[in-house]
Amino acid sequence: MKKPLLFACLAAAGLSVQAQSCEGGLYLNPQVIRGEGSSQTESALRELIEFIKPTGLSTAPVLNIRETQDVLTAIKKPAPPCWVYGNPVVGLASGYKPVAVNIDPIQSAILILGDVGKLKDGKPVELKSLPPEERAKVLARLKTTNCYGMKSGVTTALVQAENLCGTVVEVVPQQGLGQSYLPTKAAFHWQADRWVGLITRLQTAQGSTMKTHYGTDERIHMAQLVIVPASNPSWGYGLYAHPAAPADAVKKAAALLAGLKTPSPMLSKALDLGKDFDYGLVDDAALQAMKKALTASP
Repeated sequence: MKKPLLFACLAAAGLSVQAQSCEGGLYLNPQVIRGEGSSQTESALRELIEFIKPTGLSTAPVLNIRETQDVLTAIKKPAPPCWVYGNPVVGLASGYKPVAVNIDPIQSAILILGDVGKLKDGKPVELKSLPPEERAKVLARLKTTNCYGMKSGVTTALVQAENLCGTVVEVVPQQGLGQSYLPTKAAFHWQADRWVGLITRLQTAQGSTMKTHYGTDERIHMAQLVIVPASNPSWGYGLYAHPAAPADAVKKAAALLAGLKTPSPMLSKALDLGKDFDYGLVDDAALQAMKKALTASP
């Protein structure tokens, strides 16, 4: 997502939230982002609706969204959505108030597919483990490198805001082509004399190799992998509410999320929860810091 677009999203949302009524909600479905099929996508949607329904928040209709443009379109309707469940990129683009977000931090990073090395399918090394002169060379080369990330993904937005890569190529999520497709896409664009960056979560980058991936050049398995973390972490998925949403329903929804302890596997997928999660409130300082992290260049 381009920074001017997010600024436009926030500005447009500020006008839209003045509407007096709302209906339904928007859902950045994690299964869509992962590139799962229609059955998994619909199962996650139904699971979220059943989870939200007891709070009294409107659940007709709840629409799957893929990017911030979907949010901008929806909030301009005569009856905009009452709530958004998704990552900070789509949540803040709505202009709605964060009700409860998963404050377990997300650390984004770039996995660089670099020069041809001597080790086949080697594990990645952290930028900080390299000598100072080599770190500087890696960062300078990264400034001329194409990096691939999911469109409207918070990891992509954080990397883009820091201008770490020469160009960020945003891949629109769709069934069958989600986050798991990014390493394949990066591998096919890599050449022995052309680096490629893959934007993902730090933990994912740390566990990555090219062992199961193939490209146009078989030497992809010899590519040296380097991890460059972004400076700012993010909170995870959360619920954002329109001012016209019933206050008691919003309060119940916040309590429901805050009290969540052992969700079922299906609900965990629907809410985009990992092994560790912790729903909490976001104060104004944290909110402003997140907006700055997603849009401001150093």
